[in-house]
Amino acid sequence: MQIPIFILYCCLFSFLLTRIRFFKQSGLSKWTLIGLFLLKVFAGLAYAYFYSLPAYKPNSDTFRFFNYSLHETDWLLKNPVAFFKDIFSYGYHDAGNIFIGENSYWNDLKSNIIIKLLAICNVFTRKSYHADIIFFNFLFFYGLIAFYRLMNEIFPNKKWLLLLAIFCMPSFLFWCSGIHKDGLLFSALGLVFWYFHQSLKQGFNFKRSIAIIFCLVLIFTLRNYVCLSLMLVLAGWCLSHRFNNSIKPFIVLYVSAIIVFFFTSLFSPPLNLPQYVSVKQAEFMQLSGGSSVNVQKLEPTLKGFLSYFPSAVDMALFRPHISEIKNKSYLPAIAEIIFFFLLTITCILFRKKDGKIPPAVWACCFFAITILLISGYTITFSGAIVRYRSLVMPFIMAPLIGLLNLGRMGK
Repeated sequence: MQIPIFILYCCLFSFLLTRIRFFKQSGLSKWTLIGLFLLKVFAGLAYAYFYSLPAYKPNSDTFRFFNYSLHETDWLLKNPVAFFKDIFSYGYHDAGNIFIGENSYWNDLKSNIIIKLLAICNVFTRKSYHADIIFFNFLFFYGLIAFYRLMNEIFPNKKWLLLLAIFCMPSFLFWCSGIHKDGLLFSALGLVFWYFHQSLKQGFNFKRSIAIIFCLVLIFTLRNYVCLSLMLVLAGWCLSHRFNNSIKPFIVLYVSAIIVFFFTSLFSPPLNLPQYVSVKQAEFMQLSGGSSVNVQKLEPTLKGFLSYFPSAVDMALFRPHISEIKNKSYLPAIAEIIFFFLLTITCILFRKKDGKIPPAVWACCFFAITILLISGYTITFSGAIVRYRSLVMPFIMAPLIGLLNLGRMGK
């Protein structure tokens, strides 16, 4: 680690947090902002240390991205036009299908975005991986603060509980603080939720609309299915806002989406969405790993999806099981699952009874459930599901805490 550069950028970005209007408008004190930011940075260092261990480094994406970025940085300094133009080029006969995982420009793009971003950071950090962690977490911090502002506006007077739910869930803190796609993806999601909420209240002006479109494009490049799920949720949120904060628009849209999902092959055989999900599961099943789960092959039919549903729910919500503890790294994930179910039960027993649930909360819940089910249907590793589930943990935990009636609990 180049310690002087690391300390310099820690101080610089900590100072910027106290001066940038977007962060100041969160209502958090400057020391709270700095403390949360440094927590993210040190979680990023823990992520780097974990993947520097001999057992994990050979297959580590984060260090592979960084090694690629070193050459990209030289290219950027030598020929910046070609460097940026390269984002839109590919070495295949055509761009390929947006849903397949091989020989596709769209599949490669999600890694190229991280590599290009790292290359730009390297210019300022003198190619220091650990200093790059600070740059990345500064970008990640925007989405976290945006989502906190949304939740704090809906559920005032729960500042510290919301901060714990959004910033401090173990799996989220670990996976979304390292140099990878996850933190950037959540940052874009948090900004979309915040700006969409503001737009529904005050109108879609130019600034908010551009921010939403830019973030949606970024989400699509990083994980296209997350973007498609999000657009469905935003449509339901908009309709719910217009129709008395009802859950009905979400239900109608989701029922319609499920029907379309299973009948896409009739309209366009190449656009067979159930087949793509089945192929994605098959790709995971071909991988090797110590946390592999023996599950049935997902058939791309309505019957196949229904029969696999219990396995998908088990994978999405209950893995890793207590009986699957292979090493200490499993313990935080298992503790998180137990805490989630305890919090859910507590929320059911002690939920606020006054007023309707806001559309933003329904949006969080439907979005989280959608991503969890997609992950449950495609992922066949207990270790991998922890990472994919971590992305939506704040969308689950913050609303649950917000809906708790702490006064009733104290009686």
